[in-house]
Amino acid sequence: MNICESVPNFSTSDENIIEILKGIITSGGGTFLDSTSDRDHNRSVITLIADNDRIVQILFDLAKSAKELIDMEKHRGLHPRIGALDVLPIVPMGNSTMNEAIEISNKLGYRIGSELGIPVYMYGESAKIPERRDISYIRNMHFQYEELKQHILEEKYKPDYGPAVLGSAGAMMVGARNFLIAYNVNINTDDVSKVNMIVKKIRSGKYFKGVKALAFPIKSKGYTQLSMNIYCYKCSPINNIYNFIDSEAKGMGFDIESSEIIGLLPADAVALSLGKFIKADISGKNILEYKILGSYGNR
Repeated sequence: MNICESVPNFSTSDENIIEILKGIITSGGGTFLDSTSDRDHNRSVITLIADNDRIVQILFDLAKSAKELIDMEKHRGLHPRIGALDVLPIVPMGNSTMNEAIEISNKLGYRIGSELGIPVYMYGESAKIPERRDISYIRNMHFQYEELKQHILEEKYKPDYGPAVLGSAGAMMVGARNFLIAYNVNINTDDVSKVNMIVKKIRSGKYFKGVKALAFPIKSKGYTQLSMNIYCYKCSPINNIYNFIDSEAKGMGFDIESSEIIGLLPADAVALSLGKFIKADISGKNILEYKILGSYGNR
C-alpha cells in the first residue's frame, strides 16, 4: 500500500471544529484514526491515513477549514504555536518512501502558500534550510504567533512558500518525518522550576537520545506537565524515560500523578518498552495481532 500517515496539530480544543475536520478526512477518502484535545493547551492532535493520491487534497482542505474556523488573534493556550493549523507532518507508511513523503509535503506547502495565502515553513526531512529541520528554529516558548507577526519580514523568518504576511490563520510548518511519540508525564507539583531541572537533563542528550521536552503548569489540575516528543523510541524506550522522571521527581519529594500518550504510537514501541520492563525479548513473533494480520496478508 502506498499510504502516508499525517498528524496535523490544530490550535483549538473546540469539539465542534474537530467534528468538522473529521468529516473532511472521511469525505475525502481518508481514514480518521484518532484525536486528542486539551483545553489548557487549547490544542488538538488528529491522526489520519490516506493513500498518496488523496492525501494532498485532504490535508489542503483541512488547512483551508482551519483558516476559516480558527482565529489566532483570539487564541490563547499553553502550547507554543504560530498558526491555526500549526504543524502538519507527513509520515511514510506501507510501501511509501521518505522521498515520496517529501514530495507530498512540498506539493502541499506550495498549494497552501499560493492558494490560501498562508506562510509555510518546511521542516524535518523536507527542510530547505538545514536549521529548519528542527521546529524550534521557527517556533518555541519565546517566539510564537505574536512575535512572528513582528519579525516575518526578516531573512531568518522568510517562509519557504506563501507570502511574508501573517493573517489571522497565522503560519504553518509542513514536513516529512519518521514516527515520533508524543508523551506527557504529569508531576504533582506546581513548582515548574523544579520540573524544568528534569527537562534540562532530558534535553541535554546525556541520558536520552532524540527526546525533546518542555514543562507546562496545568493550573486547572494542580500539577506540572513534562511534555515530550520522542523522535527515536528505539534509542529511548518509554519505560526508561518514565523511570528516569520518576526517580528524579521522587528525589525532589514529588510523585508522578499520571502519564499519557498523545495520538498513536507504533506497536513495536509498546513491545520494546514492555520487553525492557519484564526483561524479555518481545517482537512481532510474540504478538497475536501481528500473526493474524500476517496470515491473512499471505493468503
